[in-house]
Amino acid sequence: MTAITSIVRRLTDPFRWRRSRLTLAGVLLLASMVLLGAGLAGLLMTGESGATTTNIGDIPIYSGLNSPTTTPLPTPPPNNSPMARMIIEKIDVDAPIIAIGMDANNVPQVPGGPYDVGWYDWSSKPGWGGNAVFSGHVDWTVNGQPVIGVFYYLRDLGLDDVIKIVLEDGTEYRYKVTGNQAIEADDPRALQWMGPTPMDAATLITCGGTWIRDPNDPLGGHYTMRQVARAELIQEKPLGPIGAVP
Repeated sequence: MTAITSIVRRLTDPFRWRRSRLTLAGVLLLASMVLLGAGLAGLLMTGESGATTTNIGDIPIYSGLNSPTTTPLPTPPPNNSPMARMIIEKIDVDAPIIAIGMDANNVPQVPGGPYDVGWYDWSSKPGWGGNAVFSGHVDWTVNGQPVIGVFYYLRDLGLDDVIKIVLEDGTEYRYKVTGNQAIEADDPRALQWMGPTPMDAATLITCGGTWIRDPNDPLGGHYTMRQVARAELIQEKPLGPIGAVP
């Protein structure tokens, strides 16, 4: 616990601008990684076999940042419209984005179903110059049957693949994948990669590796790995309202 506490302290210090929300940031970050694979993800479509993992590119760790945004904010001010959808054509993702944080008991939230992408509301927003952190399930159970989750194929993202985040006002942010790494569930990098970045980035997280059953719960258990993809902003494209006729 001493090592974890030290990591948490180093990560949470740069977030003084929202310190009231982030006094438990370390617990939030670490527990969110655990919850994605502990009793909520369900069973892999492949049964007992492990999900294939990927290790390409690099996901740097930035330390010593004084705020989530170390570069000047864009002019005009960043777009504050809520996020609507995440689109990743390479892996057939076109999913709603929901804001998640901590519940009334200070327990980190995760998406409540297999098809939503969760955006952590303590992280940066797209276009705001920092790290926007998203999570999604690798799989789930519906009526006792396994189904693939929104990030089941996250491991298939390669370098330069494009992730699109569309806001409710139609603005579209396009990010290029720069790294896609699989790490052990208790690797501290899982925590550090969710911290601030000096550029506008998107970090996507899901489970991977092997599903370890909980003998006391038919649908309970945990995954041994985390799959984390990092992408950097390449384009902001104002659009008309979603669903509008061109």
